[in-house]
Amino acid sequence: MMMTILENEKYAVFTVCNLAYLPKALALAESLLRYEQKKLKIYLIDRKCDVALPDRLADFIWIEDVGVQELYELAFKYDITEFSTSVKPFISLQLLKVFDKVIFLDPDTCVYHSLAPILSDLEKYPIVLTPHYTKPHDNTWQNSDVGMMRFGSFNLGFFAITKSDEGLSFLQWWSDRCFRFCYFEAQFGLSTDQKWVSIAPCFFKNLYVSFNLGYNVAFWNLQERDISIDTSGLYLVNEEYPLIFFHFSSFDEKNPDLLSRSTFFAKGKSGKDLLALSASYKAALDRNTTDASKTKYGFDFMSNGDYISPTLRRAYASVSQELPCGHDPFDSNGPVGKFARKNFLLEKKPVAYKSSSYADIGKHKAKFSFINISMRLILRILGPNRFANFARLLVYLSSYRQNRDMWKI
Repeated sequence: MMMTILENEKYAVFTVCNLAYLPKALALAESLLRYEQKKLKIYLIDRKCDVALPDRLADFIWIEDVGVQELYELAFKYDITEFSTSVKPFISLQLLKVFDKVIFLDPDTCVYHSLAPILSDLEKYPIVLTPHYTKPHDNTWQNSDVGMMRFGSFNLGFFAITKSDEGLSFLQWWSDRCFRFCYFEAQFGLSTDQKWVSIAPCFFKNLYVSFNLGYNVAFWNLQERDISIDTSGLYLVNEEYPLIFFHFSSFDEKNPDLLSRSTFFAKGKSGKDLLALSASYKAALDRNTTDASKTKYGFDFMSNGDYISPTLRRAYASVSQELPCGHDPFDSNGPVGKFARKNFLLEKKPVAYKSSSYADIGKHKAKFSFINISMRLILRILGPNRFANFARLLVYLSSYRQNRDMWKI
């Protein structure tokens, strides 16, 4: 066991996840216990239910017990990713009532070294963040640096905060923005909790951007970070920085050699030490599989079992302020249930939504061909100037939470 942090140091490490993500959070908890001898605080962003939780590894706190105001309204208007990220600043504020320092790690991260360097940073700075990567993409890349423009400069799978005036002010500002605008709508400059923090350096002058390449290593920065193992078994980055933690975002459990389901630089060309890292993480996930992780997300269903689609969530966000104060959005017989039926917002069958991505375009060539023919026809009818405005209108309508006139109450 490595233990470099003073036992009387008052700091907490926490993560957030729903029950389905529990194996990842438990793998993180295992690694934290190994290198810090500290229990991870796992905030369960799910409905409370009777499931077995391994409290030998972590402390578990249900989000329903944290004191979030208008919790169920948030749980309804946001999907699981938006909801779980929206509460991170609030939870940090609650923890700082007890602890002097707070470190957040995404549930799909894994610790490989003492967190002493992060705690050392917090001795000097009230807020510590990491950029997605530290060197500009080469111009030969198809979309050089566009991803960072869409999703934000900093990856908020990690942040660290001290109990200080500036740290608390930052969290209050961030929490307010997240409770109001934690949508994933990149077309409108919103990317859950993450994009907001891109502008934080404008407001918080002592915010520290860490260029420690051992923090937050992930598929999006492997083009600048080479993973190796030294003779003592320590993972290093570029043979210089100890690997503090790795972020296994979109980890491909079926093909761990590929590391991530996402497309990234040199995918499938990992070195042997990175392959070993990936294999060990897959083993940790297998080791921490639990029956609890088979539980369906509790905030995905109305009280009668009707599935809550992303369309219903956005429509609700559009009209929620007009509904009776104190309403329960999950009540099938309440105002939201009636609103959903009136606006045909319920699926005929309780089929869960599955999002499509750019990788799915090839599966829908016939549909795209039809759409492109239709768009060319509209261009011919409208002319190029009016067509440009029509295209902009489509972008606006893509966020129908902003189009109040679309819905009947």
